[in-house]
Amino acid sequence: MKTAVSIIIPIYNAMPYLEECLESISCQVGVDMEVLLINNGSTDESLAVCNSFADRFPFMHVYNIKSTSIGSARNYGLKHASGEYVMFVDADDFLPDVLTVAGLLKKSRSKNCDICVGNFSRLWGTRLLHATSHRSFSHYPMDSLEFIFTGFFSVDILSYVWAKMYKKSFIVENGLTFSDSRYAEDKLFNLQCCVSGAEYAFLNREVYVHRNTPESVSNRYRAHSHTIWLEIARKLDDFITMRGKDTVVWKNVVAYTIFFGCFFDCKMEYRHNDNEVTRLVHLIKEYRRDPLAKRCFKLLSKHSNIELIPSMFYRIMITGFAFCMRFGFYRALALGMKILVDLKIDESLSDTGKKPQKE
Repeated sequence: MKTAVSIIIPIYNAMPYLEECLESISCQVGVDMEVLLINNGSTDESLAVCNSFADRFPFMHVYNIKSTSIGSARNYGLKHASGEYVMFVDADDFLPDVLTVAGLLKKSRSKNCDICVGNFSRLWGTRLLHATSHRSFSHYPMDSLEFIFTGFFSVDILSYVWAKMYKKSFIVENGLTFSDSRYAEDKLFNLQCCVSGAEYAFLNREVYVHRNTPESVSNRYRAHSHTIWLEIARKLDDFITMRGKDTVVWKNVVAYTIFFGCFFDCKMEYRHNDNEVTRLVHLIKEYRRDPLAKRCFKLLSKHSNIELIPSMFYRIMITGFAFCMRFGFYRALALGMKILVDLKIDESLSDTGKKPQKE
């Protein structure tokens, strides 16, 4: 019989958290599963931990590879997965209870969906914070801008590859793979799932705990990171055209990808470089020089479907941002971002609110 669920875990130097992750998976009950441990060139003791768990649990299998990205490691796992459904888990995260996988599988089968989405928490140090529930957008039609904007941008839960269960046949039949981008490869993958017409189901329980650490991809500064976001936007734009979904709604989604990428990059640049506004001005100009970004900012400055964005704050911010970008008001835009970051408004808008103070 075909395995019910394949759990794919890319692993790179995850020693401090790996045992907790694998223990939380090893104790899952009520489901036939396999666990693919993709050790991606670790230089610590991660491989030894993987081998130890594989010796104890016959459903765990170790693959020792050397690839250039977490996307490539996930693709390797997909290629070797035999499950009817697939889950992705990061090696520094864990599942909250023993019925997590069984609960997602039951919901997936009962709804015959392509992607089953659960809720999650974030672990900041020792503090567990509940993230915004998918109930904030799951009532919208799945092909609507309200659903896509809230799910992928303002609440953002649809962007992550974790806290979900995917029907493997949907991934294979649509030729979906992860890109080699240094980060946000899961956002692109999930947007491509949505473009491909994925049917979603929602499980109203927490199915995942995501650990936020200084080493996390989203917390690391990268010079010239604007090239990554612009590459993701171009790949999404090309995918939309290839799938014949070149509509106003999806043109807006490409534009929002660039907008949120630019805002994220500016925030990281500002914090990394001692709150220098001049660095923000330089980065904003880099985005403005890109032909696709220039086209997108022009589209957003014309209020394209802006009334469909549920949040008044985002409607105002996106319109003002696009207007400044279109007409070259770079310093005004940089000062606006400085205020948002200094007042921690950006944190207030996140899925868990402001970050807890260091303990």
